[in-house]
Amino acid sequence: MTSIREVRAYWEKHPLYSFEVEGSKKGDPEYFKTIDRFKRENIERFAFDYWAFKSFAGKEVLDDGCGPGWLTVNYAKSGANVTAIDLTSQAVRLTRQYLDLEGLSAKVYQASAEALPFPDNTFDLVVSSGVLHHTEDTLKAFLEAARVLRPGGEAKITLYHKGILHRPVIFPFVRFVMKALSVRHPGADMARNARSVDDFIRMYDGSDNPIGRGNTTNGWRHLLRKSGFRPYAWELHFFPKRFLPFHNLVPTFLHRWLDQTMGTMIYFSCRKPARL
Repeated sequence: MTSIREVRAYWEKHPLYSFEVEGSKKGDPEYFKTIDRFKRENIERFAFDYWAFKSFAGKEVLDDGCGPGWLTVNYAKSGANVTAIDLTSQAVRLTRQYLDLEGLSAKVYQASAEALPFPDNTFDLVVSSGVLHHTEDTLKAFLEAARVLRPGGEAKITLYHKGILHRPVIFPFVRFVMKALSVRHPGADMARNARSVDDFIRMYDGSDNPIGRGNTTNGWRHLLRKSGFRPYAWELHFFPKRFLPFHNLVPTFLHRWLDQTMGTMIYFSCRKPARL
């Protein structure tokens, strides 16, 4: 079984968005500009409003698995009191550099999402962008996030989506089309090398990524409810059109449709009940 130590080692070597910012020196202003542009033009193009940055001004916000700090910076820029954690020292360093570059402040710690170093009922909002499906025990990470959230608080958690394109009768056709069009992720040739649907999803963040779990909407909802959250809304996002031939010719309306019907991520909005 893959250990948290292996997960940490992988992400220390390959910080989030490493494949997207190749050519930029880690920590340089251009590095963070590239990440911001990639987030706004690709991952969050049709999901930016989901994060509701300005709605949490003056609130206590936890970025649970901050990576290079994009959410941390944007909540801090909007006036939130932000605390961020990440499993890796690399992410902690990058987030602090990003904050310094923007003239912002936040508390940033190296810690595991499975053992958050905070008292119960500390935060008004917990956000986690594409992180908790990478940890050894995802349910434990959900339980920890719910523990530190105040009763009545909000959680915004995005997770890998196992959807229509991953169904057994459709997935072989998807692989065939990807091979025919030479669609390749820069860190992994998933269409040729993945052994199964689950292996295909694991390779979203590189062929050597030790853990990357996908689940259906209902599957994730069940685990979130089991941990004490009440998911009240969810939406699909992030269809990576940049891997398609002639991707610059894909019109906005088509990209939006692909994003919201075949997105690789589920964006959950949850609450912690005021009374359990």
